[in-house]
Amino acid sequence: MRVAIIGAGLMGAQIGCEYALGGHDVRIHARNLRGAQQRVADGFALLEAHALSTAGEVRAAAERVSTAAAPGEAASEADLLVESLPEDLELKATVLRAALADAPEPVVATNTSSLSISAIGEAIGAPERTVGTHYLNPPLLMPTVEVIAGGHTAPETVSLVQETLVSLGKLPVLVRQDVPGFVWNRLQFALVRECAWLVEHGVASAADVDTVMREGLARRWRRVGPLRAIALGGIDTWNRSGRSIVPALSTARELPDLANVAIIDGSLSEDAAARDGALARELREDRSTKASR
Repeated sequence: MRVAIIGAGLMGAQIGCEYALGGHDVRIHARNLRGAQQRVADGFALLEAHALSTAGEVRAAAERVSTAAAPGEAASEADLLVESLPEDLELKATVLRAALADAPEPVVATNTSSLSISAIGEAIGAPERTVGTHYLNPPLLMPTVEVIAGGHTAPETVSLVQETLVSLGKLPVLVRQDVPGFVWNRLQFALVRECAWLVEHGVASAADVDTVMREGLARRWRRVGPLRAIALGGIDTWNRSGRSIVPALSTARELPDLANVAIIDGSLSEDAAARDGALARELREDRSTKASR
């Protein structure tokens, strides 16, 4: 498959790496091509550093990646166009229309995290072949990808994207309705809203709230999701607890300034490296488990 990547920041560059490793020819367009090339090289280096790809695999994949000065040049022969531009509908529509002007009709997969897939599809004049593919950061280390069908997305478009992602080793999750925030960000911001409320009202410190999330809920949910946990814990118990707790939860319509609750002390680069190392270990374990089946 010929894949065009429009917008090669950290997300777009790593997505391009994955398609190239999957055997696809990738052409990348970005405003700063040199910067995009460096981010692609960094993505491949990340995989090698964590033993997720061999040097030979990376060399072969890198040979399948090229760059294009204009979006139309990148998309001109593409079967799949992956867009990963900033969260601005007008910007996405403008660049995608330019890319599609000389393209034969590729499937358009937008990596938006919050914008309506239906609105993007309508804005570029291709609603039937526009689908959302919301990758989680960092894409090379997070297997889950939300696949969002817009109001007029053709079923065959969704199927093609799902099957392609599976072939890359990803875990596509179908989002059946084009709701704001899809699934990942609705859950994420619901939790962030409550975390912020707890800190702002002095119930617990920011560090302790993070500890509860990381060492409590996240540790358990890694193995058993919350809806399965209801069955394990007893539905009646959950119903009784919910009647007491849910009315007291935050109903804020806006988040406070998150600078007031975010933990910004220490080295963010060290935390990112520790996060990436742990994610890579889990990904290697997942691959090993699948290979042994």
